Amino acid sequence: MTNLTYKKYFFSKLNSIAALFISALFIIPYPTIGQLNPSLSFGHETWPSMSVSNLEINEIYSESLNDLKVWTDTRFIRGSYPIILQNGRMFLDIQPGFQRIEFRHENWTEELPRPTDAYIIDLNIIAQRQLKNRWSLLAQATPAIKSGLEEKLAGQDFAIEGAFLAIRQANERFSFGFGAAYSTNFGAPIPIPLLQFDYQASLWAGGPAWRGNALLPSSLEAWVIPAKRLEIGLKLQSLGDRHHITEIGTVPLNKPYSDYFDTVLGPSVIVYLTPWLNLNVESGISLYRQMQITDGRDEVIKFEPGQAGFLRWMFTIGGQSPLKDE
Repeated sequence: MTNLTYKKYFFSKLNSIAALFISALFIIPYPTIGQLNPSLSFGHETWPSMSVSNLEINEIYSESLNDLKVWTDTRFIRGSYPIILQNGRMFLDIQPGFQRIEFRHENWTEELPRPTDAYIIDLNIIAQRQLKNRWSLLAQATPAIKSGLEEKLAGQDFAIEGAFLAIRQANERFSFGFGAAYSTNFGAPIPIPLLQFDYQASLWAGGPAWRGNALLPSSLEAWVIPAKRLEIGLKLQSLGDRHHITEIGTVPLNKPYSDYFDTVLGPSVIVYLTPWLNLNVESGISLYRQMQITDGRDEVIKFEPGQAGFLRWMFTIGGQSPLKDE
């Protein structure tokens, strides 16, 4: 495998596994060239106000509850600083990030615990080491503060997640991998087995390129590249998180957490505006959404917001671009 091909291969896996931990971000998929450039991304995600269904609630909350609604909105920023080590056999990417998640509620009683606004400050540290026989190892560690920051920081405000993948590049078109993660991708932190597949080819001889990516059980993606400045994709993905609640209702909780995840399906478009700037827009519809409030490991309230559309956009300054080899 050439050094250039391996750089492309590395970024493909790095971005797939990073997406497992970044619930509000959507990472630029497989780059078309192998330059290693720092980048800064910022964007916004919004969901409309939706009615709550399948409400499960602790018996201590006896008041009648009718027509509860919840709305969510997220703003985020993330940097990336990739480094080549050991004569190109090892890559390291350092990604500091910040998210501001807002929740709005309708018809919630004062005593009823609810998802509350949160700040997530994290540092993704991702490394990949090339081995013999087309194998490589990829690992990620993500220490974070996840809190409403209404009070002084406590132990519940800190979290750490991680993952590893063993990956084999079968040929220039196909790779596969397996591993495990400890992640809040489905709300509460749990161990998750991982399977990864990547394939790329042309739609027809001399036609536009396409690629398929899977990081199971988190995401499935298919992308077509009709022009050098444009990539069009369809994504099925589940993304979630957990944060410590520091503002609760009138009933005290010892270790209050907010857990949530969304399974969504929809199109994604990347437009390379210049060699140093691109815009990524995603939309679609939720197939399943779940939120819950827990007191430690004890469930207090659990519900499913109604099916809804969503919109995300993100600008990236720097990073990889197919226009840089023009």
